[in-house]
Amino acid sequence: MRSTLFATFAAASLLLSACSGPAANTSNTGSAANTAAAKAPASPEAKPAVTLKPGEVPFDGMSNVGTTAKAGEHILCLDARAAQEIASKPIADASGIFYNRKMSAPGEFESEIDDFGKKVMVPNAYIIALPKGQKAKVGDIVLTWWQSGGGMFRAIVTEAANPAEPTVRYLGMSPREDKSDKLKPDTFIVLKDAWQPGSMVAAKTADGKTEAAMIIRVNGDKVLVRGFAGKMKVVPKADLTPVPSNPNVKAGDKVKAAFFANFDDGVVVSVDAAAGKITVKREPGTDQKALDFGEVQK
Repeated sequence: MRSTLFATFAAASLLLSACSGPAANTSNTGSAANTAAAKAPASPEAKPAVTLKPGEVPFDGMSNVGTTAKAGEHILCLDARAAQEIASKPIADASGIFYNRKMSAPGEFESEIDDFGKKVMVPNAYIIALPKGQKAKVGDIVLTWWQSGGGMFRAIVTEAANPAEPTVRYLGMSPREDKSDKLKPDTFIVLKDAWQPGSMVAAKTADGKTEAAMIIRVNGDKVLVRGFAGKMKVVPKADLTPVPSNPNVKAGDKVKAAFFANFDDGVVVSVDAAAGKITVKREPGTDQKALDFGEVQK
């Protein structure tokens, strides 16, 4: 009898766990807060969970798109689990990390990805191609992943004796994680176009500010971006301003700098062009911060 009761309890617990699902970048605020949130009206961005068809994503204008990635090439993408979580939650909560994978079989709207030996399907909207044969020179900004760690990053080339295997310093890491790597061949793409995936933009927000974000996909006049804390959303292209990979600033210049999520007023203190670093003092105030190329604009 006791074993039967235990089995029943375990099954119920597993069912509850499966229904709740994991939550990314959230904290437990207590049952009272959760009850209040459940009763609160949904935000304008919130959408009910839906079952999506192959190639569909819950981002306006981003469903049923193609991919330029070829079989056997490295790619950057959301993993299948993250894609499913986004489809199962209000779109206002959408966030995710892009990891390195390999393209197995590209499809019209979704593609088969080699997830370290496991074949999974991922919508093409969440796939960034890293075409073979890329070559870089010192000072180039590339899109890749942290090859001695993980996760998608921009990086500045600091040495390129072999242009197919450049040494880079990653951009956008915290000062505690200021890292460099020698990239393997065919694992990066040079960022040359202000509107290509991996390029940085300043996105207008509802409160009149501008948020620092990275382009994931452009489709006509709509752009899927990934901003602070990995939050993903679609923004009209007209509400985006490209942020130059190399802002060409000097000490004393007044700039807009992404001290945190938004671009705020600041003054350049110093520039380390070789490392892609700019130290900026916030104005008004005395606080200053070492930022990277892509986080500062005139």
